[in-house]
Amino acid sequence: LMGAAGAGQNTKLTNQIVIASTLHGVVEGLIFAYKSGLNLEQIINVIGSGAATSFSLTVLGPRILKRDLGPGFYVEHFIKDMDLALAECRRMNLCLPGLALVRQFYESLVAHGGARLGTQALIPVSYTHLTLPTIYSVQISVVAVSLKKKNIITAFTVYKIY
Repeated sequence: LMGAAGAGQNTKLTNQIVIASTLHGVVEGLIFAYKSGLNLEQIINVIGSGAATSFSLTVLGPRILKRDLGPGFYVEHFIKDMDLALAECRRMNLCLPGLALVRQFYESLVAHGGARLGTQALIPVSYTHLTLPTIYSVQISVVAVSLKKKNIITAFTVYKIY
């Protein structure tokens, strides 16, 4: 339907890449709106009727506000799809840093028991400045690791979701 062999798979991966970035944008937008003192339900209704509309905003946004992290699509399956997309990117010598970043956020969620949550569960692990006490309580610590042999310094964030 989409073309030569493999085109259907690449269409699915394109869909997942767009969803990953879109959901990340929804989370950032909700955090910004919250910190700005805006009504989050109104934000979803207003921007959901304009250019920012998406399934992630209009369906998953309200679930985030209700603390409904139940799966419509499991985090662990989404990571599998992102891994397939990133592998295909490597094969094509293509770099998609946004996809790689979102994948890391989801990996952090899995590390803290979130593999069987819905993809909207991204909100608790997105940013170290996350302060949505009416939605989630998150304890955050940043850990730095030095790998002396390769002269690499890496920082990662550890999250504990309540």
